[in-house]
Amino acid sequence: MLNQSYLDHPENDLITDADFTNMMRPVPRDFDELADAPDPLVVAQANRRSTRQAILWAVLTPVVTLLVAGFLAVVARMQGGEYCEAGTATWFCSRQAEIWWPFATSMIPIASMFGTAIMMYRKLVSYTRWRPWMGTFWFVIPFAMLWMTTTFQMALMHH
Repeated sequence: MLNQSYLDHPENDLITDADFTNMMRPVPRDFDELADAPDPLVVAQANRRSTRQAILWAVLTPVVTLLVAGFLAVVARMQGGEYCEAGTATWFCSRQAEIWWPFATSMIPIASMFGTAIMMYRKLVSYTRWRPWMGTFWFVIPFAMLWMTTTFQMALMHH
């Protein structure tokens, strides 16, 4: 059975919290620096919060991208254009819509990719768990590349 005493004293938990790759905090040089060190329970909570944030970021990136893409597709359809009038298209009715829609919808995965990199760096330098952010980063990069590869074809190929 797993020893539950680490819940009362997280500084003694060497099993459940795999944070050995976090950047090490500077070693206190005197008693005042030791007294100013953060509470291990607060550090453990911040590490768990960092993991939840990274997972939420990874889940929300494709969801928000698809929602915004759908909304912008409806906007492109409502604008109308020569392709819909000719009966050759049903959603992107003009050449302008075929150009602005892929670029506008690709801003979300690109911003998410840069945001993930920034968050990963901020977690690293704040001595907080950063590895879930690395996993999110390596999820968001292929998603962004896949999204841009599939949507930019519309802008390049001209219907």
